[in-house]
Amino acid sequence: MIKPRPIDHLVLPVLSLAVARSRFENLGFQVQPDRQHPFGTQNCCIMFSNRTYLEPLAPGNRDDAEQAIVEGNVFVRRQDAFRFRHDEGFAMLALKTSDADTAHDEFTRLGYAAGQPFAFDRSAIGPDGSEARIGVRLAYAEDHRSPDALLFACQHLSPEIVWTDSNVVHSNGASGVRAVYLSEPNPSDFQYYLETVCGQRSIRASSAGIEADTGGGVVSILTPDAMRAMFGIGLDHHGRGLRLRGMQIVVGSRGALVEILQDNGIDYRQHDSRVIVDPAPGQGAFIVFEEDLS
Repeated sequence: MIKPRPIDHLVLPVLSLAVARSRFENLGFQVQPDRQHPFGTQNCCIMFSNRTYLEPLAPGNRDDAEQAIVEGNVFVRRQDAFRFRHDEGFAMLALKTSDADTAHDEFTRLGYAAGQPFAFDRSAIGPDGSEARIGVRLAYAEDHRSPDALLFACQHLSPEIVWTDSNVVHSNGASGVRAVYLSEPNPSDFQYYLETVCGQRSIRASSAGIEADTGGGVVSILTPDAMRAMFGIGLDHHGRGLRLRGMQIVVGSRGALVEILQDNGIDYRQHDSRVIVDPAPGQGAFIVFEEDLS
């Protein structure tokens, strides 16, 4: 029996890591150092205590990226195609798995697999100061009707080094991603894909759309009208197919968050009990900040 796959991380293509770093720091996040990938991209991640993270992703070495595409690297190919069409945005959603190969077998059996499982690692400094290896193994699942949205299963090889006590502390009090929002005029057309990738057969449906509760975050596909009603978000028309649009991030205090946004000159909106920050250069998706009332 396939277990639900919680939200792991969000891949946010940006044109410049420097711009992304400045943007997210002004939103009150701690941003990790720039890291270079051996396949021609680079990132600067934002880690959270609930074991989710954001991955602003920028171009790195173009020759390495082109070689990776030739060799069939799905991650590089898809972010390159997304960047060509949109420059910046929200291109991919990773969901946790303890076994990427099993996830790949399931995606293959159901017709959603994209390429072969892909793994890479690098050296890192562990919490005790010693050198260690960290890495991931990825299994991709694509719906061919949605060229701008890719979901995949992500197996972390050394999660205790990826998330540490020091790298999950943020001045805005953020503790993690609690929901991800996709848009599509007829969400039910993608119910089977959502069920398969999230490992969750109990999909909730309403007039607004469909959602999967993974036990570690909710993944929702909403109509553009529902997105507008719920968040005041006016979407650019993109026709049919899934588009990853935004996220909900939990913070400890709405008032403390608003103070940071005001101090740093960040435009925001208050919609019902939510604080919403619209996409901007370096921030490829809208962010819905929700106060943790638990």
